[in-house]
Amino acid sequence: MHGDGTCADLEEHVHCRNCPQYMAAASVLLERDLPPAYQGEWTRHFSEEHRAEAPDTESIVVFRISDEWLGLPTAVLSEFVDLRPIHSLPHRRNGNLLGLTNVRGELLVCVSLNNVLGIEKQAQTQKRRELATYRRLVVVHDKDSRIVFPVDEVHGIHRFSVGELKDVPATVAKGAAPYTKAMVPWNDRAIGCLDDQLLFFALNRSLA
Repeated sequence: MHGDGTCADLEEHVHCRNCPQYMAAASVLLERDLPPAYQGEWTRHFSEEHRAEAPDTESIVVFRISDEWLGLPTAVLSEFVDLRPIHSLPHRRNGNLLGLTNVRGELLVCVSLNNVLGIEKQAQTQKRRELATYRRLVVVHDKDSRIVFPVDEVHGIHRFSVGELKDVPATVAKGAAPYTKAMVPWNDRAIGCLDDQLLFFALNRSLA
């Protein structure tokens, strides 16, 4: 909050924080008695045993493209952003490249991950329209660049034990299979855990 500038001491002290009365009021506030149970609550908090995260735990960012639920390591995730205009590039007829899009003032390459992984876009049936969720852009990065791709749905971060990982079944889309390291169960579904290094290598090679 700001005062109305009518205090007679302002001319001498310039700002409230330089005023002895202001400092005295702060001292009263800081030296007041502790609220009931305050000390006990913090004593219990710091006396609790620290629960270290299991060493074999990993985390992925989970998203959906068409009917496929996929995951990438959270280490490569930069952010999720709303859909925005994607500007195509002249003389570039690469099915993987959608164009450029502006993310916080930075022009980033936008790619079609479903095209790279060979995931066919499903027709928008009435049921699918009713279940439609908020489409987003996912911004990911490797050591050299940042890339954006659109997804049909974002779940967020999912943490799991390495022991939960399963082999990749034959039902995974043929194009996605080479980029899928393993499957992890989630909400009665299976998430395809993508190999981020292999995926970035393929993307950078195709965009060169």
